[in-house]
Amino acid sequence: KELTDAYSENTDQINRTSFNLYIHPALHLTNLLPIDIECSIDNVEQFALKPSQLYLVTSGSRSSSLLFTIPSYDNIKWISEPVDLKVEGKGDFNEHIVIFRNKAASNPQQILRMVLRVDTFHESYRLLFYSPLWILNRTDLKLEFQIENNRTFIDVIERPHLVCPEKIGSEANKKGQICVYGVDQGDAAAKWSEKFSLGVIKSTGLTSCRVPNDQIYMICVDIATSSFGLTKLVTLSPAMVVINKSTVGIEVVETVSNEEQGKWETINPEQLIPFWPRNIKESVMRVRYTHNQITSSPFNMNQKHRTLLRMEDEECPAIYVEVAATDFDSVKVIFEDYKIGDAPLLIVNSLENEPVSFCQVNDVRTQILPPSNYVYYTWTDPILPRELTVSCRSKSAKIGFTVRG
Repeated sequence: KELTDAYSENTDQINRTSFNLYIHPALHLTNLLPIDIECSIDNVEQFALKPSQLYLVTSGSRSSSLLFTIPSYDNIKWISEPVDLKVEGKGDFNEHIVIFRNKAASNPQQILRMVLRVDTFHESYRLLFYSPLWILNRTDLKLEFQIENNRTFIDVIERPHLVCPEKIGSEANKKGQICVYGVDQGDAAAKWSEKFSLGVIKSTGLTSCRVPNDQIYMICVDIATSSFGLTKLVTLSPAMVVINKSTVGIEVVETVSNEEQGKWETINPEQLIPFWPRNIKESVMRVRYTHNQITSSPFNMNQKHRTLLRMEDEECPAIYVEVAATDFDSVKVIFEDYKIGDAPLLIVNSLENEPVSFCQVNDVRTQILPPSNYVYYTWTDPILPRELTVSCRSKSAKIGFTVRG
């Protein structure tokens, strides 16, 4: 209620008092989860909320008791313990840890945690229901996420995994770890990744997970803050992906000293797959067409470059590859169809009467270019130095080329 001075009707004299009455709902509840929830207020009013939905509660009060239900998460119906608004929450933001239990489970220790923040807003309570962490698994690996020694299984699914540590706010441990699920955790220091900070606004980096056969899985960890500011979005993706933007099916394999490391991985047109090298520092990659097994020369997959690979096929004589890499993000190996102009070199013989011969340094396969002709050329061996030996008559010279991203 608000009192203000007012004019008498049809006069310019202020000799009256007016009353402004503001009527607000007792509670404002917003669902900041990516899933549906249900809420019961004092066992009187029940309602459901979609993601991001706001509900104005008229039957409750600032001393109400709330009971939440998550109809389906991990194919389980979760029911919370009652939340008493009369009880002060934790931390500077009056936050309540909401404990959910699977009533159908035989193990009563199976719980799910969420957070209910209670703010005062125009003499009402503004309730924000959220999870501090959303973990998105964009790899093809089953993983575990650990914070405060609490582990969460991270399956290979599209939806985010909702994680809430036991401590929130200033008490929270803001460092997490991941490991490949199913690996014996007897030697935790060897299996869990190094810890990475979660208390950042935005961050992208790489972490590694070692498994018993000494293979190391490099995983990109991208951390962003949600638009509403309460949730950290943690996206786990492969440190290397292979993308086939060509019109033919291809297969790729890692090789070390000409020995294949694992099986050939098939990639259909317009498909993206994770790729897990066993030896990222020393290994190279080879590509072949699925339909006829014609194979390219090996090329580096851990350095930023682009080139055209010879394929010795009449219909598809070459395939374009680009390796896009940074020090802190994932590596993308992208294959595309050959187009005129994709070749790294255009060699023009401007002499009127003399042919010119050329080849890549250390290659014995020499090509001859007649006078007043030109040819598009790509490297016979992408790993060898990108230098040409050019000869005319009895003279020869070496020409080096700087590799640009």
